Amino acid sequence: MKIKRFVAGSMREAIRLVREEQGPEAVILSNRRVPGGIEVVSATDYDAALMQAVGRREAPAAPVAAHPSAAAAPRPQAAPAAMPAPEIQQLRREIGGMRKLFERQMAHLAWRDLNERQPQRLAALKTMTEIGLDARLAYAIADELPRDVDGERARFLPLGLLSRRLPIAGNDPIVEGGVIALVGPTGVGKTTTIAKLAARFAERHGTRDIALVTTDHYRVGAQEQLYTYGRLLGVPVQTASNAEELRGALARLSDRKLVLIDTAGMGPRDQKLAAQFAELQAARREIRTWLVLPATSQAGDQEDILKRFAPAHPEACVLSKLDEATRIGGSLSTVIRHGLTINYLCDGQRVPEDLQAARADQIVLRAVQLARQMPAGIHDGTLALQFGSLYAGT
Repeated sequence: MKIKRFVAGSMREAIRLVREEQGPEAVILSNRRVPGGIEVVSATDYDAALMQAVGRREAPAAPVAAHPSAAAAPRPQAAPAAMPAPEIQQLRREIGGMRKLFERQMAHLAWRDLNERQPQRLAALKTMTEIGLDARLAYAIADELPRDVDGERARFLPLGLLSRRLPIAGNDPIVEGGVIALVGPTGVGKTTTIAKLAARFAERHGTRDIALVTTDHYRVGAQEQLYTYGRLLGVPVQTASNAEELRGALARLSDRKLVLIDTAGMGPRDQKLAAQFAELQAARREIRTWLVLPATSQAGDQEDILKRFAPAHPEACVLSKLDEATRIGGSLSTVIRHGLTINYLCDGQRVPEDLQAARADQIVLRAVQLARQMPAGIHDGTLALQFGSLYAGT
């Protein structure tokens, strides 16, 4: 085991020196404050030394020669006994545990150093985590903060940086008209959203140029719900059970400025999903697809939704169920990561009141308000493990 002492101005600089000279497998044995900075003692070949110590076995003695002439012959080299498989597995577990321990130690050291040298950046990380933002996105935003930013700007600048990253339509897309299909899992509010969008268009252009189409012939009562909205709004509703019927319906409605298509509410893993996408693609008319993404879903579920509905080529999304969400940072992380434009927000069942055109500043404000209403109470130790390793690796 090779041990070396490093002195640097900060923990981050010390870790960088260790990695550059001893490699990523080096482990921190100790650290302490010294005049001018931090002293770190690190070691390499730690695992190799342990393996050799445990794996060493005594070679069996050579047999005594039965004949005098045999005594002069060279003795054969005996191979060391192989370590039994259970012992190897146990050793690997112990080494893995030690590595995690050292990685955790390095994360805590980096986090403590960040707290002492850049408290504004640490505060930004806490804020981004409180609203539910993805750790790497939060890290990227905090890393954009100038090192000399004062306390007042440090409170609001991270929120502004988050706003700039949000992909927003920047206008009122439904007013432009066209043929738009809403897709998404069951229960996310597609049918109600269609009614809201139709009503919003009608406020500007009237109901004469609007028509609704439903392709949902799987769910009981789905068509009746859209027909009810159609009667209330005073717009026609047509049904299409396959690609041919959809082509015919769109041909009959070609003079309408806005045609909204309500698709079946299927789970992301439903085998009928591919058939539904094929119907839309076979319509032989330009159909813009919007994904209705529930703000109440976990980040992992939203990733699955985007993956499963990718064959529909959604150009934008509508964030629904904001009135039921306790955190929307996961949704914001998802749309930023995939570059999926947010067109509208739905935060209730009222038609058309509970539909707003997306604005980046209002979305971020909503995220902060939700976090304040129900604080997550995230412990500093959790933040150290989450972000310390990112800072230790830079």
